[in-house]
Amino acid sequence: MKLAYMKKMDRIIRLAGTRDPDEILACMGFIYLDPGKSLQGFISKRKNTVYYGVNKKFTAQKYAFCSFHEAYHGLCGHLDTPDFLQNGGHSETYQSYGNVAKTEREANIGVADTVIDTDTFLEMVGYDSADVQAYTRSVESFEQAVEDYRTHYEIVIANGSPEARIRRMEAYQSELSRMYAELQEQAQDILNAGICLSVPEIAHEYGVPEHVVHLKYEAVAIRKYKVPSLELPVFDKVFGGW
Repeated sequence: MKLAYMKKMDRIIRLAGTRDPDEILACMGFIYLDPGKSLQGFISKRKNTVYYGVNKKFTAQKYAFCSFHEAYHGLCGHLDTPDFLQNGGHSETYQSYGNVAKTEREANIGVADTVIDTDTFLEMVGYDSADVQAYTRSVESFEQAVEDYRTHYEIVIANGSPEARIRRMEAYQSELSRMYAELQEQAQDILNAGICLSVPEIAHEYGVPEHVVHLKYEAVAIRKYKVPSLELPVFDKVFGGW
């Protein structure tokens, strides 16, 4: 996802003066067609005119999600991607966080960015808090240490290292375990102090699935905000497959 696409949506929202999906897509020049009962949503392009449809029987929330999903397909130039329009309906993939096509992932990040206001989100995650900023630096240090470990691990495996080098790897693992434990303590202290909300709490505030909050974290990273999630990965997964 390119920052330019999200900024373009910002401009469209300002121009429309609303976040109502029907008005925003109309402002984009998209024409609504009833998709019928078999599709959640679709988007198509004929003679430079974009047509889209979203099931009107959806809840207001789901209707907005699907509509903005289709809007981002248009904004991101997906309609000009080979075979994109031959793959059938698309909007149902907004419900997925993991294994989806690049075009679907971009649209999903766009949806999350639009339905969760950035300024409000930054307040919720305590972006301006000194404690959160300190935590951000700790996360960066940990991630760099993980990369250093992996680099040395590859050298050890490639060279059939002697005992001394194996002990060095064990020392790396011990240090990483210590750093990870400190990160957990920092994260818990921040949550206990009420400086910021957790992913489930933000999801509850907006009435969205938790994966949409994770997508919003990705969106604010694209917007150049360093806002780490306080929900750390399970330590075993950091070294999964090693």
